[in-house]
Amino acid sequence: MFKKLNVFLHQSFPFEISITRILLSSVIIGLFVSLFLIVFRPFGSGEYILEGRAWILWCYGFVTFLILLADMLVLPAVFPRIFNETKWNVFKAVCFQFWHILTIGTANLLVAKFIGGKHISILEFPGFLLTALAIGIFPITLSVFSIHAFLLRKYLESVREINERIVSSKSRRGATEESRQAVVITSETGKEKAEINLKDLLFIKSVDNYVEIYKSDGGHIKTIFLRSSLKRIEASLKEQTLFFKCHRAFLVNVSNISRVMGNSQGYKLIFAGVEFSIPVSRNYSKKLKKLMAGT
Repeated sequence: MFKKLNVFLHQSFPFEISITRILLSSVIIGLFVSLFLIVFRPFGSGEYILEGRAWILWCYGFVTFLILLADMLVLPAVFPRIFNETKWNVFKAVCFQFWHILTIGTANLLVAKFIGGKHISILEFPGFLLTALAIGIFPITLSVFSIHAFLLRKYLESVREINERIVSSKSRRGATEESRQAVVITSETGKEKAEINLKDLLFIKSVDNYVEIYKSDGGHIKTIFLRSSLKRIEASLKEQTLFFKCHRAFLVNVSNISRVMGNSQGYKLIFAGVEFSIPVSRNYSKKLKKLMAGT
């Protein structure tokens, strides 16, 4: 049982990296905290309203907003290895939710003491933190587990459909007119170039100031290095409908995708002969499904 639980806790889990979504969720949660205290008046918060100091309850919401922004934006920037999305899992997601409770609770306790005028002893902090953890352990764990199950089911069902389309399309078509064409990819200076048939070109990977061009060459995978940006190459290939930028670091030839894998973080593209999978950013998931539907 413990072995199965350990395997589950180490399964992949999405980490939100969209600044817009982080801002929106932080605003919503901050407003919810203030409105909840004003409407239901728990923990003696009704005293502030009776005293004409309801603004303190709005302070709680604002502090919640600021702490969430710090947790979601500052911490990943300071500790990128810990918050690496490729290594983010269910266990880390649960722990991070507990961290939210502790930081938000502690900050609002300080607001109650120094702004609200509550007489709170420093000795009360450990008890408060334990109470917050005890209250939050069930809903947090249930929430993370539910989100993981929902996303995993969603992507696995979609992966099956996409893979069926890939198999079907490859069985009914030969090389298309477009795939017989050759493309010329040049370096930033124009001094170096690579001419590759589209049917052999797998994908292009951005690495610092260079790109790695992966192509199939007689059953083997060959890599060509050019000094260029992925954005520049994407612009030069915009007339080629087979190319799809699935991630900020990858431009792929959809006609050469062997199969698609998926977990709660999203899709992974598999190319024959390539030892690693290519991630698909969640922003591009719908576009991938649309492209594969037309293959």
